[in-house]
Amino acid sequence: MRLTEKERIEILIMLGTGDKTRTQQQVCNLFNNKYPNREPISQGTVSKIEKKWRNIGIVKDIRRSGRPRVSDEKKLDILLTVQENPHTSSTHMATDNNLHQSTVSKILKQQKLHPYKVQFIQELLDDDPDRRNEFCENMIDLINDNARLLRMICFSDEATFCLNGEVNKQNFRYWATENPHWYMETHTQYRGNVNVWAGIVDNRVIGPFFFEGTLTGQRYLEFLQNDLIPALATLYPNGNDPDLPNEELWFQQDGAPPHYAADVRRYLNDTFPGRWIGRRGPIEWPARSPDLNPLDFFLWGHVKNVVYKNRPNNIEDLKNEIRLAFRNISQQTIINVQREFFDRLGYCRAVNGGHFQHLIK
Repeated sequence: MRLTEKERIEILIMLGTGDKTRTQQQVCNLFNNKYPNREPISQGTVSKIEKKWRNIGIVKDIRRSGRPRVSDEKKLDILLTVQENPHTSSTHMATDNNLHQSTVSKILKQQKLHPYKVQFIQELLDDDPDRRNEFCENMIDLINDNARLLRMICFSDEATFCLNGEVNKQNFRYWATENPHWYMETHTQYRGNVNVWAGIVDNRVIGPFFFEGTLTGQRYLEFLQNDLIPALATLYPNGNDPDLPNEELWFQQDGAPPHYAADVRRYLNDTFPGRWIGRRGPIEWPARSPDLNPLDFFLWGHVKNVVYKNRPNNIEDLKNEIRLAFRNISQQTIINVQREFFDRLGYCRAVNGGHFQHLIK
């Protein structure tokens, strides 16, 4: 129990002046005997009161430095704000309640509320879930029949890297005690400075290969003929034809316009007869399904996080950072990503081809 100003003055009077003085311990005993129903004071308390009076001439408590204690009413206001609008930033809550942002963050943390970031997902059209579900069922059956197939599919994709980095998601938050799996659909890819092709197969990353300008069907075909297929034939030789990859190897591509060119599809039919996945391929790749492509759900995000940490200053620096990021991806990481592809097939089928990110642990 804190001493009142009146009680502190009384302690000073008990100490006395001149010849009529008492020791601090005597005052302590006298005060406690006079007020037996309050919490007893110690000799140290008397000493502090006397010292403060002699040094600065007051007995009141000096206001403590630092931020004042937040009232329960303000804490409740903050929690009600989060309940009404989980997207409210801690900065806005601090401004509205005249508090420091760190104080608001501390209050939210005490209530086990966490700021989950938005995740962007591809918009699905009406027919997409059925096609995605059919693809997942076909692939699960094929992989169950041949476990090695999971590692022998060459997944591929192109991406654009910008010198100024990725989309800033720092301003998107959702406060909650559990992850709400908040997603935002996106319609198009962002344009940038460097176009990159990459593939994942077996225990390795293929590439990167860089494209200057717009990728057309003819340029993509030339890339397949002059760069990719010779590289795959070297890594996975075919005993019957040295110009082609091993007959166990499959190839996957999405439905981008350059991939759909008639000459490209004819070439893939000759190179991977019955063993390629894509738009109008032996196995149809479902449109708007980056969540099923290991390059989209792993590789590009991983590489961009690494590349943009060093903030490349020009195109050549950007390319070198991309090459370095590719080289540092371990074989075990690739194997784990391929396993995740198989898991995602199951998640997608479980929701009949819809969005399944909320199922991923």
